[in-house]
Amino acid sequence: MIQQIQLVLSPPNDVRIPQSWSYRLYGWLMSQISSEFGEQMHLQGEHPLAHFLCFSPEKQSLIWTVNLLNDAARQVVFPVLESAKEIPLHELTLPVSEVRTFPAISAEELIRSGRSRSETRAKIAFLSPCAFKQSGRYAIFPQETLLLQSLIAHWNAAFPEYALIDSDALQALQQGLHIVDYNLHTTRYLLKETRIPAFQGNVTIEARLAPPLLELWNALLSFASHGGVGIKTTLGMGGAATDFYKKTPVI
Repeated sequence: MIQQIQLVLSPPNDVRIPQSWSYRLYGWLMSQISSEFGEQMHLQGEHPLAHFLCFSPEKQSLIWTVNLLNDAARQVVFPVLESAKEIPLHELTLPVSEVRTFPAISAEELIRSGRSRSETRAKIAFLSPCAFKQSGRYAIFPQETLLLQSLIAHWNAAFPEYALIDSDALQALQQGLHIVDYNLHTTRYLLKETRIPAFQGNVTIEARLAPPLLELWNALLSFASHGGVGIKTTLGMGGAATDFYKKTPVI
């Protein structure tokens, strides 16, 4: 089971908080849990936590979205976040004005969600800086192959009992995906002393797939808002949201 929780943070009006401060929030969170669990998290190739920080114009507040991607993370981390009243950082203390919790969901529910959808287009919004690693270099355009590989890697880490390993099916899935529109801009994500090249914005992807593969793709897209996209999702990168819709016929 995986679970999402959001903390609404209210910084002082004259203080601009960059999205890269999600890394500092992560540091605070690690200081609130046992060192044993923290060490266990860092020993894993894929960490059981993905999170990001973004600004809400409606609330004039920061929204810290944290996704807990296995039962152990839910048991250890969720109580810390649910009870948080303020988050002290080195520079200032961020009050927590609201905590939003969402029901835990399973792989089976995501798969059923994929089966229930017939839409062949989806818009993926990249809500925090996103990047991929390809041949040892940062890739700052969301190619279909990179998107698919990332979603599958995050899915397999969260749901090893439902691991996607059929190479023929995955190749067919990749061949049926096409980016048909995008609105992106490059950015940098400051991580310690490194400014990681990245992008934000959105892409529209059309899926020309047989029904079983379309169901699988839509399940992965439903998972994207929890598992994130690209590299360093444990450190605040790759926050995503997906909107499904049908292709508008040309009249």
